[in-house]
Amino acid sequence: MNQTQNLIYYFIFLSLFLFSCTEQFLPEIKENVSILVVDGKITNAKGPYEVRLFRTVNLNQPDSLNPEEGAIISIYDDKGNSDSFVETSPGIYNNLTSDFRGVIGNAYWIEIQTSDGKKYESIPEVIPPEVLIENMYGEDTKMLQSNGTYLKGAGFYIDAKSPSNQSSYLRWSYQESWEWHSPFDEPKTPNQARICFPYDSSNNISVFDGSNLDNKEFKHLSTNFISLNEVKLNYNYFLNVSLYSISYDSYQFWKNIKQTIQANGGTYDIIPSNAKGNICVCEDDADVIGYFEASSVNTKGQTFSIDNFQQEFNEFPVDCEDITLKLREEHYPDSRKFHTIKFYTEENIWVFIVRRNYCYDCNVKYSPLKPSFWP
Repeated sequence: MNQTQNLIYYFIFLSLFLFSCTEQFLPEIKENVSILVVDGKITNAKGPYEVRLFRTVNLNQPDSLNPEEGAIISIYDDKGNSDSFVETSPGIYNNLTSDFRGVIGNAYWIEIQTSDGKKYESIPEVIPPEVLIENMYGEDTKMLQSNGTYLKGAGFYIDAKSPSNQSSYLRWSYQESWEWHSPFDEPKTPNQARICFPYDSSNNISVFDGSNLDNKEFKHLSTNFISLNEVKLNYNYFLNVSLYSISYDSYQFWKNIKQTIQANGGTYDIIPSNAKGNICVCEDDADVIGYFEASSVNTKGQTFSIDNFQQEFNEFPVDCEDITLKLREEHYPDSRKFHTIKFYTEENIWVFIVRRNYCYDCNVKYSPLKPSFWP
């Protein structure tokens, strides 16, 4: 999930301000310091639930995380129920029991023992009441870019409501998929696919504080944006939004991650006083950062197309336009990536006009099958 990618960059910053189970400390940080990174959650939706464990390798390289393998993880609630996790792939753990499910009003926490014998645990969190997505819709809009200009396109939004009027803090994410048609129909490969269904998920952090609202109704929460030069809406576009009702501490944690990632200055420009997560270490010589969230979730999906908007979107995929490659030696472009339309020499330079292979056979890049969350 992209949520973990967001955590990576934040954790590199946060590693300078680590907390133990009882007090804050500022250790001498070395480039190759090894810090356990924890990312997981339980909801009131059917599992399995997932916990991801990674270990930092080099603080100067945000992508340098190694999976933490061989850990023992258990989950508990305040009613005496428990379950264990099993490692399904390196660093990724799922709970074992299919009927173990989060219950609104119950408190949950995890305990971790890594292969080196060190123990960690999360602070218990209560699953808050569910917030329901009432409406899902798109609007013609424009998005402000970092250079000060506006990008026209389609914005997607949700309206939600807390039936109990008790839930104030929200976090949401989305999955999207669209029907993609190859613009060229010349046969290039056996059994080539001309219609595929690309998939993507949100890589931004979306949170909202509704604690000042007397009536817990949440309007016009922005989810996704599609610019006019994209072809996602030309046929069927399916958007699937998951809305999480979270605790105040979880809201603050994700808010701080968002502020840190979006900071324009250096990492020292934003130092949130409460950016510590809810994972504790039970020994003084181990470092850990991360969050195990207990939340309720409501999911809603809807199909859109260009018919829902007044603006005109590109009909031809920009990435399928002809590409000019100039090579100094007689080397053909990689046939695994490109189909050559024509070539010629120009002052001892080999010039190739090519197109990407998936523009003929979309199966090269995308799946010809709809994702499971499609209706």
